[in-house]
Amino acid sequence: MDNRNLPGRPGNFNMTTNDEPNEMSVAGDTINFAPMKKDSSSFDNMENGEFNHKKVIDKRKKKKNLKRRIILGVAAGILGILIGILCAVLWYKNYLLNKITYEDSTVYETFIDENGEVRNVAEFIHEPEHEIIEDEDIHNFLLIGIDSRSSGYSSTGRGGLADVIMVLSIDNDKGTIKMISIARDDYAYVPGYSRPMKINAAMSLAGPEVLKLTVENMLRLNIDGYAYVNFANMAYVIDAVGGVYCNVSPGELSAEGGLNWNLAEINNLYGRPSDYQAVTSTGTIWLNGNQAVAYARIRKIDSDYGRSERQVEVLRSLLSQFMGLGVSGKAAAMDNILEHIVTNIPKEKIQEYALEFLPELQNARIEYMQLPIQGCFNSGMYGGEWSIRPNWNAEIPYVQQFFYGETKEFDPVEEIPSSPATSNCPTDLKIEDLLR
Repeated sequence: MDNRNLPGRPGNFNMTTNDEPNEMSVAGDTINFAPMKKDSSSFDNMENGEFNHKKVIDKRKKKKNLKRRIILGVAAGILGILIGILCAVLWYKNYLLNKITYEDSTVYETFIDENGEVRNVAEFIHEPEHEIIEDEDIHNFLLIGIDSRSSGYSSTGRGGLADVIMVLSIDNDKGTIKMISIARDDYAYVPGYSRPMKINAAMSLAGPEVLKLTVENMLRLNIDGYAYVNFANMAYVIDAVGGVYCNVSPGELSAEGGLNWNLAEINNLYGRPSDYQAVTSTGTIWLNGNQAVAYARIRKIDSDYGRSERQVEVLRSLLSQFMGLGVSGKAAAMDNILEHIVTNIPKEKIQEYALEFLPELQNARIEYMQLPIQGCFNSGMYGGEWSIRPNWNAEIPYVQQFFYGETKEFDPVEEIPSSPATSNCPTDLKIEDLLR
């Protein structure tokens, strides 16, 4: 076959630009070509028989600009979503933090002393001769449970006895939580009063600032702030985490002053039948908020010492239940818990500990020590009143060792009448043996 008229060679051939097959005749034969369509990179860019490079470059630029706009649009969308999430998180944090009742400490700058005179709390704050033990990573807070038998708080924050007095110590570096429980019947010197009295009276007489100063003076500690909750509201706090587990003995359950006896008192206060939600089993059992509060208030069957242990048992289970919740569960629990707390701790500190430190703890456990320490107190009827007479000076070194891992010289506390002499108190007890 003569190849002179094939494509690529000089000659005449018929070329069409429609979508039908093209034919080229060569020596009576027909050669079929595949359909030929307009292509943006070929024939569409032919002008006057020459290829138009400028149009191709312009179209490529347009494609690149389109891709860039798409990428930028997607990135902007993702950024917008992230900003939205961040704003929602910040809003929710503020929402939770704003549920707390923040007290202005200036409300308690003054109080009425034993002579009926108005005194300023600052009058009773003195520079110690020996520097108070401190560590920048360790922060101490006073936790107060008020037994006012009502759900609200008084306008002054006074009027209820401090049924629960605890010092919570948080170590940011080690990520530990330690707690000391102070028996409410411990005798202590309250600012503005010349004679010692039961430490729980400081709250009702002068408010949380004076109670805080009393604890600081008796333990030679610095306390960063206080928080208190009414026992009536503590039930809501416990229910917020789904209840707690406590080991209830038969005596604790049914004796006069026991769980069901206290529960009946709570029910009567709210106009409910006395046997409403009465507990019928013993051992390690689940308790709801009202039942747990009734359990934590048991004292008559043994002592204030036993009551403090039950209170810490409830708090330990409360923390364990909280830590076992998922993220949404913890957020919901915080929503219910924080609205029942009154505090003078700044909002940023509450955020740091309640919303950041606590939820991040893994397998958190409260290390707990109870005051007074065995051998460091006398108890009984004094002047027609049952009370505990501790030797605070003998206990301070144990508190220092427990919270800070070391002891330091301190200004001695004025001795409580009828308390044991320091020379008769134990000095060689091991901290691990005191933990409960």
